[in-house]
Amino acid sequence: KKIRRLTESQMNRIIAEFKELDKTIFNLMKSGIQYNFGLLIISCLILLTYDFVYTSPLVYYIGISLFRASLFFIVGFIICSISFNKIKKDLKE
Repeated sequence: KKIRRLTESQMNRIIAEFKELDKTIFNLMKSGIQYNFGLLIISCLILLTYDFVYTSPLVYYIGISLFRASLFFIVGFIICSISFNKIKKDLKE
């Protein structure tokens, strides 16, 4: 099965989408990513605690769940900000 790679034009189009983001939408995306990155760091610390001090599997499941949720929300913030920017741009036209 072939692996599809991003071409240079596709990458430039993605970069152009981020450059065209509205200032308020960009600030909201940036603050959401920063908050979730903080949660990501906390989840890594929880997983390190589990690795060094094996107390119970509950600590592992809390760390993994927080890690997955943080990554999911980061991707969600990026996708929603691009979508809202397109909707806002279409409403202005």
